[in-house]
Amino acid sequence: MSDEELQIRFDEAYKSKNWEKSKALIDEVIERHPDSIELYLTRAILSSNLKRKNQKEITSDLTIYLDSFPDNYSVKTLRFQSNYLDSKFDEALEEIDQIIAKKGRNPYLLAWKGNIAFAAKKYDIALDSYDQRLKLSGSYEDLRNTYYYRIFSKYFSGNKEGASWDCAFLPDRGFKEDHELMQLIEEDKLVFEELTNFIVPSSSLNKIEEALNNYCYDIDIFQGERLHRSKLIDQFFYLEKVDDLKELLKNPDEVYALNLSDSNLKELPTELFEFKNLEYLNLSSNRFRDNEKLFDDLSKFPNLIFLELNRCYLRRLPDNIAKLKNLMMLSLTFNDFRKINEHIGELSMLKYLDLGANGKLRELPASIGNLRCLQMLDISPNGLNGLRDELANCSELISIVGNAGTIKRLPKDIGRLINLRHLNLGANRIKELPESFGELVGLEDLSLGSNNLRALPKSFSQLKNLDFCGLAYNRFNDFPEEVLGLENILTLWLHNNAFKAIPDDIAELPKLKYLLVDHQIITDENIESLKRINPELKISRHDTRRYVRGPKRKN
Repeated sequence: MSDEELQIRFDEAYKSKNWEKSKALIDEVIERHPDSIELYLTRAILSSNLKRKNQKEITSDLTIYLDSFPDNYSVKTLRFQSNYLDSKFDEALEEIDQIIAKKGRNPYLLAWKGNIAFAAKKYDIALDSYDQRLKLSGSYEDLRNTYYYRIFSKYFSGNKEGASWDCAFLPDRGFKEDHELMQLIEEDKLVFEELTNFIVPSSSLNKIEEALNNYCYDIDIFQGERLHRSKLIDQFFYLEKVDDLKELLKNPDEVYALNLSDSNLKELPTELFEFKNLEYLNLSSNRFRDNEKLFDDLSKFPNLIFLELNRCYLRRLPDNIAKLKNLMMLSLTFNDFRKINEHIGELSMLKYLDLGANGKLRELPASIGNLRCLQMLDISPNGLNGLRDELANCSELISIVGNAGTIKRLPKDIGRLINLRHLNLGANRIKELPESFGELVGLEDLSLGSNNLRALPKSFSQLKNLDFCGLAYNRFNDFPEEVLGLENILTLWLHNNAFKAIPDDIAELPKLKYLLVDHQIITDENIESLKRINPELKISRHDTRRYVRGPKRKN
């Protein structure tokens, strides 16, 4: 049988999910081509679908593959699962620690580490892993299952009293009471062997890769709307303020959002702790006596993901802000921060951070770069000297709003923000853009008006998806020809700069419809020339005389 015929037979067997036949055929292929490393991975995956699995052979094939491709962490995940199924717990734990060191502590890996350690009766490691897992978000069932195995780990480690206490606190963690489990613990009837049958899901390599890189809970803070603000936050804007919490205690489990702003609170009222399912809490315009106690109390709400503390007279954040591990949205506007605590970088699930209207804040914390899930950063208006280089690590950022401030410098590697679509840094003090700026290829909306720009980097012309670009009120003495590369630009603002002519090439931009230029500098002849090339182009002439008089800006 030729190689071609062998391949056809294999494809047919694989397509029909005849795993036994597929395995036999791939064995023959490998015998003919033992140096084709990819085939060993294929055989390992096929073998894992057999009813009778030989885990040693599967592990061996995966190891052969990984010897050539050591950085394939999805395949490493398959290998630690295979080692677990072969009861090689030490090897499995060593492998999962290597993956965590590279990929970070995410729910998928922490849960697996806890389960493998539990099966190995290494209860201290299991407890630590489950505790870390519980600090991250997840589905109700997933978190409940993790909490149960935390209880089991205490029980089998000899801490029966601790297991009983954790079981009693199930309702405090947002889960239902379990009298049956409590009775089993008290009567010493839990059976270890009945609790160690962890099922290894049959997952594709793509799904494993998604799980390994899924640091961030899937929530759309924009909800398909404008990118300069969060539609999700807007939904709570008109949430009616609550004056009497006792009225809501009739059905506390049904309360998910509360507005307690401007309520003259000095500390959280005791009634508030009855609302275990609370997800959104607005405590703005209150002056708390003890901020450390405040954040300790807030950490008692396991489902809290939105928190507003605007106008709360905060000068600093306490170290224990790191306890609010599940926070996804945090608003701290109109406070009195001089600096932001570095522990804010431990809020690994944070997607929205608003630090606007903190005029005394001169710099963001270095740990801002640890907020890998951050999608929107609002610092408008601000007193910042610049945006830190570490911000370039926040590759999930979609929107940065930082207009009306004192920003002078941008991250040199800002181009690493590959998901950035909206950037508003108008009315700042920016003199130049880094060369990597042109790598922001996803950018759709850019506002850089009222800065000190005299030129654009050559890479600027690579912003092929830019729809709106505002460059008004800068210091361009020569027309910035880099804008001629903006193939999808729809609206372009160029008024209040020093150049005296618009080149005809601008009228040839295929999608340009709206152009705003100076009334006094750009001539009628220039405008008519542009319109002859593109009669559909709408050119508005901006009249500076309509604006407030003041001293002329020095060049």
